[in-house]
Amino acid sequence: MADNDKPTVVFTRSHLSKEEEYGRFRDVGSVEIPNGLCYLSAATRAAGYRTVLIDAHAMNMANERLAERIIEEGAKYVGISANTINIYYAADLSERLKKADPKITVIVGGPHMTAVPQETLKRFPDIDIGVIGEGEDTIVELLDALERGSDLKSVRGLIFRDGDEFVVTEKRPFIMNLDRLAPPAFDLLPDFKKYYKPPAWSMHAKTSALLITSRGCPSQCTFCDRAVFGNVCRAHSTEYVMKLIRDLYNNYGVRHLRLNEDNLLIFRKRLEEICNTIIDEKLDLSWSCFARVDFVDADILRLMKRAGCWQISYGIESGEQRILDEEKKHLKLEQIERAVRLTKRFGIRVVGFNMIAHPLETIESMKKTIDFNKRIGVDDFKAEFLIPFPGTELNRTADQYGKFDRDWRKMGVYKGPIFIPNGLSEELLEEWNMRGTWQFYLQPRVIFSYLSQVRGPGDLKTLFVGGSVVFSILLDSMRSKLTVGAAS
Repeated sequence: MADNDKPTVVFTRSHLSKEEEYGRFRDVGSVEIPNGLCYLSAATRAAGYRTVLIDAHAMNMANERLAERIIEEGAKYVGISANTINIYYAADLSERLKKADPKITVIVGGPHMTAVPQETLKRFPDIDIGVIGEGEDTIVELLDALERGSDLKSVRGLIFRDGDEFVVTEKRPFIMNLDRLAPPAFDLLPDFKKYYKPPAWSMHAKTSALLITSRGCPSQCTFCDRAVFGNVCRAHSTEYVMKLIRDLYNNYGVRHLRLNEDNLLIFRKRLEEICNTIIDEKLDLSWSCFARVDFVDADILRLMKRAGCWQISYGIESGEQRILDEEKKHLKLEQIERAVRLTKRFGIRVVGFNMIAHPLETIESMKKTIDFNKRIGVDDFKAEFLIPFPGTELNRTADQYGKFDRDWRKMGVYKGPIFIPNGLSEELLEEWNMRGTWQFYLQPRVIFSYLSQVRGPGDLKTLFVGGSVVFSILLDSMRSKLTVGAAS
């Protein structure tokens, strides 16, 4: 319960339109629950602060109205979560809040702030404080220090201004015991069924929720930013996870979970326990997850299927081995093919996540990526444009491989290529990205596979919308005046 003597803190994320986030895929994009904001809200509420969570992104709320809402709530502190593509929206909100009430303290956290804290504060003067890394402990200590009027230099994991200088405090250690965190404040979110939906390729009309049950990734991929959660892998216990699942199941009507952490299978024993508990409790629950291909085998796939897992997303990235090697993926194409075929053998659908515009990319390698995904039989082919995001190794080395537009506002994987590998052009990348989509989804086996997933009117509508997107991409490709065909 909130302490009557403690002020109000509002957490939010700015609205980003479907067109801005997903481009031509706007009709099949997702809106997922903001797990991070839910954990932060739980932390400040447990510490006695009156806590409000306004998910402006989910509620289609523009910054003008969002600023009004925050003022109406009487916020003294505002916490904004932002990634690179919406950092300018966070800055715009900060400016509006400062104009409405200069006494409000604006705090911004998330992957972008963690990756480039000084540059972010330098660009955006209305952001008062940046949180670097995991925020649950930092936000409570920060608010307590501000309330006491203490020196912020004693709070780890911050960046703030001291006159014309920036102060970056001591790095905060990772939270090793995740179970000590208060359960995420799902109750502060708007209606699940109305405001949140999985991506169309998830083919689930039932009430859905995204859940993050572990943190950290041991991999070293050059295109991935691990600044917030790092390479140190930590996980909630089976008991903690099952409490979250039961809460979503019983109190919010959730029947489909998306476990979108870096790699659910790293903690194998825990996953086995979770699966067995779901089976024992006979929960009417389906779920999907992300995984690396080198973590799956027949025994775990068999158990996951029994527990309701219907789909696994693998990071395939490219059908060209030398590209995987260059990007430190530490996987062989043979491993990927084996895992995909094994997963499908147990009746679990496979999503293949790929990227276009890698370092060393060529027309031939893009063709290999498309052909490889078709040959190994993935059920869904996702091809995004590679973006060398701030905080990644590739962000520091991109200029060695091609031309890179570093405008943060353009850093959306569906917005169009902003990294152009040597020897290629933006037009070629766009064309091959379109080719990959329509060539894959017009395969008879893929069409039949989607039709077999239809379980009701909701799924039929999802299938129609997705098919319309693929058809429009095909038309765009046919209308194109590019001469890529001759080059292939």
